[in-house]
Amino acid sequence: MAYIALYRKYRSQSFSELMGQDAVTTVLQNSLKSGRISHAYLFHGARGCGKTSTARLLSRALNCEAQDHPTPEPCGVCRICVSIRDGSCMDVVEIDAASETGVDNVREKIIENVQYVPTEARYKVYIIDEVHDLSAKAFDALLKTLEEPPQHVVFVLATTEQHKVPITIRSRCTQFQFKRGSLQDLSAAIQRVVDAEGYVAEPEAIRSMARCAEGSWRDALSVLEQVISYSDSSITEENVQRALGTVSSDTLVRVVDTVAHDDWSEILAAAADLIDSGKDVRQIITSLSGHLRELLLIAAGAKRTAQLELGEERVQSLAPQAAKFTPDTLLKMLSVLAQAEKETRISNQHRWLLERALCSLLPSNVRSVSLHKQEPAGIVEVQRVARTSPPAQARVESPVPEPQDIAQRPMPEQPMRRVPAANSAQQAQTPEAARRVVTESTDAEDRFVGPVDFDVISRSWQRIVRSIEKVSPSASSYLENATPCSLDRQTIVIAFENSFARDRILNKGKALVEKKINETLRTEGFKIRAQDEISNHVQPSRAADPAAVEPAAAKSMLEETLELFGGEVIEKDDTE
Repeated sequence: MAYIALYRKYRSQSFSELMGQDAVTTVLQNSLKSGRISHAYLFHGARGCGKTSTARLLSRALNCEAQDHPTPEPCGVCRICVSIRDGSCMDVVEIDAASETGVDNVREKIIENVQYVPTEARYKVYIIDEVHDLSAKAFDALLKTLEEPPQHVVFVLATTEQHKVPITIRSRCTQFQFKRGSLQDLSAAIQRVVDAEGYVAEPEAIRSMARCAEGSWRDALSVLEQVISYSDSSITEENVQRALGTVSSDTLVRVVDTVAHDDWSEILAAAADLIDSGKDVRQIITSLSGHLRELLLIAAGAKRTAQLELGEERVQSLAPQAAKFTPDTLLKMLSVLAQAEKETRISNQHRWLLERALCSLLPSNVRSVSLHKQEPAGIVEVQRVARTSPPAQARVESPVPEPQDIAQRPMPEQPMRRVPAANSAQQAQTPEAARRVVTESTDAEDRFVGPVDFDVISRSWQRIVRSIEKVSPSASSYLENATPCSLDRQTIVIAFENSFARDRILNKGKALVEKKINETLRTEGFKIRAQDEISNHVQPSRAADPAAVEPAAAKSMLEETLELFGGEVIEKDDTE
């Protein structure tokens, strides 16, 4: 007889053997007892948690010949039960929606045959696995049949991605969520199969295999099968590590102790040892993350959860190490490793990624890791002042840095805008007024006003191009050789080295460029105009610069200012 994989050989053959899904089995058995059988069921949950096995058990319970009606405990030995278990029953149809996705498959397999009565069983059962892969037209074709099927038909839909199943389908089904297996349940399942296969396994080896399964019952037996192939009659933790490429608990403890010493040379040496051992870097990071999570459970005081998952002996062995870190520090360390694991998927430089991650875990470095985005302190202070000002004070003035600093400082969360005011021309008449920022607090939002001139735009240009690249790489490529050369009020004149790039931006990307300019500068109303030759451009507009005002106009402005404060202008004789 051909070899049968362990997860098929030890598939649950009764509801009592279906571990970890007590709520599902209780509801199904009670409905079978009372005769309240739904015409459609939707089983959803993670991979390998028993959805298809439960669907087959339900089909056997509906058709078992040991009773003249559906039973919650199928015998498993009658002709129908055996044929369903072997997959030879003509009235139990299993459809793989991942390979039969089209409307023609649904019409041929289901719609055209559903009207015929069962040939040998009591109910005709359609099991559609990975139902979320059906096309939209296939779902539409299935909808009417699923809503009002013949009395002798029962549908069982199984999926790992419930949100992809249309709500019109879900609303017509009785839904059951299948849970992942806990560490204790998976360990018990592995131990049961180990005993049945005649092997002896160390408790720590059993727990290591259960952790590798990540909640999947099927994966747990697949992992066991791989370890058995590597081992003799006895399964040790070392066998598990070598067969699966995992990192031993002693190694993880040693690495974390090295981190606690806060020594750069030691942690780099530890990283080199891990790399030289031949372990996969992603597996190292995953194993280290799991170890830090166990320390977090202990450090946070979650004793009950820690004892259930880890066992009393392991909790006691990890307690001294957990006392070296605070929960907040461990949480930041987990954040560092999560980011490193993500980067290993897109980069082949795994060695320096591991070295950087381990160095970032050092206490002297992990303190600087922020789990949440923080607002710039200066902006927070300005907003706080604006919100707490009394109603009589319509404006709060505070000095701002020079324009060259504005382009480099962090942008505030609230957008910067040029707020029109009746006396804005008077405020721009003196150099002091040009170096002030007015923050207005209204019921709608806080507004920030800052001088945005041509110099600010020039220094911010590369940042604007990078923001465009995130949305449209092609548009940013056309702007690589483009340069802002002047500012005409709120129109930015951009010089292009070739006319093709200029035409593409003006015809296709003008709205996007203008949007990103205003978003980056926190302004409103800036437009762009394109030209070819830089020599044809005018110089940057300085109409708003008090130093560029003609002498006669400056004198008039000074007179108006002095009149406002009750002073007068004294002419100076040129001959003196």
